[in-house]
Amino acid sequence: MSFFRLTRTFRPGTLTPLRQTTASPNKSKMPSSFFTPSPGTHRIGLGHRFYSRPSPHAPRSTERLNNRLLWSFIALNCGVFGYAQYLKAQAVQGYQQPLIKFMQNFTLNLDGVLKEGRWWTMITSVFTHLSPMHLLANMLSIYYIGGMLASTPGFGPGRFIALVLGSGLSGSLGYLWLRARNAQGRPDFMRGLGFSGAVMGVGAVTAFMYPRTQMMIYGIVPVPLWALMAGYAVYDGYYLNDERSRVGHAGHIGGLAFGVLYYFARMRGLGF
Repeated sequence: MSFFRLTRTFRPGTLTPLRQTTASPNKSKMPSSFFTPSPGTHRIGLGHRFYSRPSPHAPRSTERLNNRLLWSFIALNCGVFGYAQYLKAQAVQGYQQPLIKFMQNFTLNLDGVLKEGRWWTMITSVFTHLSPMHLLANMLSIYYIGGMLASTPGFGPGRFIALVLGSGLSGSLGYLWLRARNAQGRPDFMRGLGFSGAVMGVGAVTAFMYPRTQMMIYGIVPVPLWALMAGYAVYDGYYLNDERSRVGHAGHIGGLAFGVLYYFARMRGLGF
């Protein structure tokens, strides 16, 4: 479901017609916004990442565990993508049934959940990508913003897992809600997939904690993280009801909403 879109889910959300699952999906359009953190003088998180306003580091053991979790999420997404490519190659050779089963169990469809009972697709679809650009967008996004949280004091592995999975699931619920409202009892042929809902949730928490961190859109235009997240929220809200869009905007908003709730309820200690 991409927030920092190299494709069109930050997206649980790239939409794929069900009737096309036996054929090779169309290639994704070029991403609408590739971003990288602006250069600075401080290093936070994985590798050499630079941010303008870092926080004090979390204890090294906690940061190490968070980084391992981050890489585990990235590896899981890449593994599912590689398996999907293998099944697509099989389908081209005439063995289409494995790809059909994959699409049924790893992508999100309203009828699949409500009529076929495939409730697990609300989670499996979060880790599924069919387009290389879609995968790249989401993985770069979570690499940068996830690395910032990995170094945050008090943000342990349990919170990291809860935020990622909660945002992904909330994004799936948002996607299903909009599909149910638009379908109005008609068969639903669209499918949602991608890590974008999770990225939106992580991005929301990161924006609250590091609002003035400078991000570079296309490596050229500097913008504070809070403004970037707010811009994506407005963008997704504006196109929420655009049935011509192949982006899961409701999934993005669902993931973002969970991130906002999580920040105030857990990070600020206001609730559950």
